Amino acid sequence: MKKIDFHIHTISTDRDADFDFSLESLRMYVEECGLDAIAITNHDVFDTEQFRSIEKELDIPVFPGIEVSLNCGHLLIISERSNIDEFQERADIIAGQITSSDETLSIADFKDIFTNLSNYLIIPHYGKNPSISNVSIKEISDTIIAGEVDSPKKFIRACKDIDKLTPVLFSDTRIEDEMSSYSTRQTFVDCGELTLNAIKACFQDKGKVALSSADGNKLFQVFDDGLQISTGLNVLLGERSTGKTYTLNRIHDENSRVKYIRQFELVQSDEGGSAREFDNELQRQRSRFEEDYLSGFKTVVDDVINVDLRANDVSVDRYLDTLLKSAIDADRKDSFSKTVLFDESEFQKSESTGLKQLIESVRHIIENVEHRDILSRYIDLNLMKKLVMELIELLWEKATERKKMSLVNTIIRDVGENLQLRTSAVSIEDVDLYRVSIDQKKVDRFLEIVKYLQQKSTISEESI
Repeated sequence: MKKIDFHIHTISTDRDADFDFSLESLRMYVEECGLDAIAITNHDVFDTEQFRSIEKELDIPVFPGIEVSLNCGHLLIISERSNIDEFQERADIIAGQITSSDETLSIADFKDIFTNLSNYLIIPHYGKNPSISNVSIKEISDTIIAGEVDSPKKFIRACKDIDKLTPVLFSDTRIEDEMSSYSTRQTFVDCGELTLNAIKACFQDKGKVALSSADGNKLFQVFDDGLQISTGLNVLLGERSTGKTYTLNRIHDENSRVKYIRQFELVQSDEGGSAREFDNELQRQRSRFEEDYLSGFKTVVDDVINVDLRANDVSVDRYLDTLLKSAIDADRKDSFSKTVLFDESEFQKSESTGLKQLIESVRHIIENVEHRDILSRYIDLNLMKKLVMELIELLWEKATERKKMSLVNTIIRDVGENLQLRTSAVSIEDVDLYRVSIDQKKVDRFLEIVKYLQQKSTISEESI
């Protein structure tokens, strides 16, 4: 695994706090953090002379780059080292058009300046402000494969989401005199020779990027002295005065966006505490009353909260667009696109919630001891036992059927994706129109219930 940082500032601009660049600080940063490659990416400016001095000082690959301020967000564009003269010319055009922190570049102007974007590594702000939306990313270039995030949490979330770009975590640091600490935000890549093309190929596979060299994305570095913590639960153990509180304070002081509840903070009392406790108790009683009254409505909310009508509309639009394109390009179909699995729909799996509830109800009847005499007069418990066994067998059959559906769906997706790579024909997007219709009905009914609840009414009345 190689450790890289492709977002480093060495020139103070209108978009930075003032700082004086130090080549020695950059050398120390590279050595202390064990970096294998870096990129110089200043705001809307590139300096070949400074870049040459940096490249001469360091024993690792240094790539020329620039952080461009677009009207839709920021992005890094990084070039081959052998192409530095042409890159300087294009960076000069940007510097001429962006002369203050209030000015930005349009996507069209950006594409005109860097005519062949496939020659560069382009990394937009993705989970980091000012971020670029997915729509703008597609408008910029279809060669964008990686996006910069600002925290390990977002990094891991993007790795798990197949619809997101490959995440990268960089320092975005200003290299200045007498740096007292170094950023711990870098990315490990499973890459051999660190060329730009090799790194771009590496970013095409999320399995080749990580937060640490040893444990992938389970650990990440929190201090510049090498201390790592887990993305899960961390426990500090030690006797009194061994540095536990000092370590927690340091994590809070050296890392942004940390929620920190200090020792004994929750149990300390202050003036007016009793009055607040009394008010809080009244509020809790009122909340319990409202919860009981609205318990039925809560069930409706829980059902409708996951409905995304906008996403459904997008899915239907994609389905219709690809259906039309498939019809228009029918003459372009080849042996790959004519196969059944090319446009095959996946099985829609349903949960056996009702069957599970039924089994549970029958089980309660069988196991009830308190009212056994009454139940035995009207129900044959032996038949009930046979019933629950048959229901359980049916549940197993449905579970086996869902597993088969999952396996078949995986085969359909894998085969479909491979067929799409081998044909120029358009694949029809899969959409569950029945689910889309049901979601719309749920929302309509939800709005009716909400309108009814908005009417004034007396919930309860009590004489004192």
